[in-house]
Amino acid sequence: MHIEEPTTHEPEAPLSVQDSQSFPESQPLQKGQKDLSQENLDPCQCSQAALQMALIANGLGLWDWNLITNKTYYDPRWKRILGYELDEIDHDHKSFEQLVHPQDLPRIHQVLHDYLEGCTSVFEVEFRMLTKSGEWKWILACGKVFQWDEFGKPVRMAGTHKDISQDKAIATQQYQLFEQLQREIVQRQSTEDQVREKSQQLETTLEELKYTQKQLLQNQKMANLGQLVADMANEINNPVSFIYGNLHPASQYAEDLIRVIELYQHYYPTPTPVIALHLQRLDLGFVKTDFLKLLWSMRAGSERVKEIVFALRNFSTSDEGQMKKVDLHEGLDSVLRILQHRLKEQPDRPRIEVIKNFGELPLIECYPGDLNQVFMNILTNAIDALEERIKHDYSFTPTLFIHTEIISNHLSLVNSNELWVNDKLLGKKHKVIIRISDNGKGILPHIQRQIFEPFFTTKPVGQGKGLGLSISREIIVEKHQGKLKCNSQLGQGTELVIEMNTTARHYAAIRKHASF
Repeated sequence: MHIEEPTTHEPEAPLSVQDSQSFPESQPLQKGQKDLSQENLDPCQCSQAALQMALIANGLGLWDWNLITNKTYYDPRWKRILGYELDEIDHDHKSFEQLVHPQDLPRIHQVLHDYLEGCTSVFEVEFRMLTKSGEWKWILACGKVFQWDEFGKPVRMAGTHKDISQDKAIATQQYQLFEQLQREIVQRQSTEDQVREKSQQLETTLEELKYTQKQLLQNQKMANLGQLVADMANEINNPVSFIYGNLHPASQYAEDLIRVIELYQHYYPTPTPVIALHLQRLDLGFVKTDFLKLLWSMRAGSERVKEIVFALRNFSTSDEGQMKKVDLHEGLDSVLRILQHRLKEQPDRPRIEVIKNFGELPLIECYPGDLNQVFMNILTNAIDALEERIKHDYSFTPTLFIHTEIISNHLSLVNSNELWVNDKLLGKKHKVIIRISDNGKGILPHIQRQIFEPFFTTKPVGQGKGLGLSISREIIVEKHQGKLKCNSQLGQGTELVIEMNTTARHYAAIRKHASF
C-alpha cells in the first residue's frame, strides 16, 4: 500500500518492538535524530540473536517497516513461512502487498488506519498470503510503531507474522460440522410441528456447543470417575453385605458359647489344673465382655460402610440422559456422607457442624447425577472456605447451613421466605429453593463477580482448576432452566442459592439425539 501522509499509511502485520536498535534495516533519519546502528555493535548483535531465538521458538517471522520510504525488512524466517528463499522477496512494502489476497487488503488498510489514528492499542489482523507453491496461507500479523519524528508522526513500525492456517482449518472444519448438522435437521423436517421442534432442537444444540469445547475433558473425567465409583461401590457392597449379614448370628453364637462356659463354671467350679492354668492366662472375664463389644463394634462399622456404599451409588447414579423424579434430600445426604471425612474433627481443626433445615419438598424432575455433582462442588468450596478461616481464627465454630423450601413461582430469590401453601387446585406453579451457606470469611465483591467464569480460581496452583462452579452453573441454568446465585459478605460468610422448577422442561431428547 502507498503512503501519502505519515499518519494515513497502511502497512501490515504487527508485533511489539520497543528498541529500534534491534532491527537491521537501515532507514533515513529525520533531522536531529542520531544514528545508533553503528554504536555498541556487539551488544546489538547479541540482542538480535536473542530476539531471533525467541521468534524461532514461537514460529514467528519478523518485519520492520519504514513508513516514510516504504522500505521493509523481512527476516529469513518471515520468507520461509511462505516457502520463499532469501533473495526471492524484495525488501519493499510492495512485495508484501503483492502477496496478500486482494480481498484481504482493504481490511488490512482499515485496521492499520485505526491503529495509527489511536483507535486501537496494537495493530493485529488476519489475512491470506500467497506461498511459493501457489497455495494461500492464513497469517496473523501483529505490530507496533516504535519510532516517531519530531512532530510525533510515526516513522517506523515492526512486528511479526505467524502461520495460523492450521487453526483456521480447524475452525473451518467446525463451522462445516455446524452447517452439516443444520442441513441434516432441515432435511428431517416433514410437517410444521416437526419444523418447529427441529428448529428448537437446533437452537438448543448450538447453545450447548458453546460450552462443549471447554468442558469435554472435564465431563469425560467426571463420567469415568462416576463409573469407577459405581463399580467400586458394587464390589465393596458384596463382601460388606456378607460380613454385615453374618455378624448378627456370629454375635448370637458367641453369646451362646459364653453362656455354656458360664454354666460349666457354675456346675463344675473346680476345673482340672490344665484348664485352670489356661483360664488364668486367658482372663476369661475380660474376653467375655470385650468379645461381644468387638462384635457389635464390627457390626456398627459395617453399617457405616454400607451407608457410604449407598451414598456412593446414589451419588454416581447414571441417568443416561434421562430425567427422573427424585428426592433432592437424598442427594444432599449422600454427598454429606461422602464428605464426612472432611466434616469430622481433625488434629488441626474442630469438627464442622452441619445444620439442615429441610422443607417438605415434592419429588423433583431433574438429572440426579448432575445435581449431585453440583451439591458436591458447592459443599466442597464451602468446606475449603471454612478451613481457610480456621487458619486465622481457630476459636470460631465452623458451620454449614443447608436450607430447602418450596415457594410460589412469582417469588424471587430475594423474597423467598413465604410459606408454601398447597394450591394445586389453583393450577399455580412452584419453585424449589436450595440454600447452602457457610460462616467463613466471605468473598470480595470483585472476586464474587467472577466465581462462575470458567477456569477462574483463587486457590493455589494444583488445588483447583476453576471449573467446579462454572460447570455447576451450566447444569442448573442450561440443563434445568434454573438459577444459581451467590450472596456473600466479608466476615459473615457465603451463600449459594439454587432455584429450580418442580417440573423441568422435557428437552432431554434434544441433547440425547443430537450428533456432533
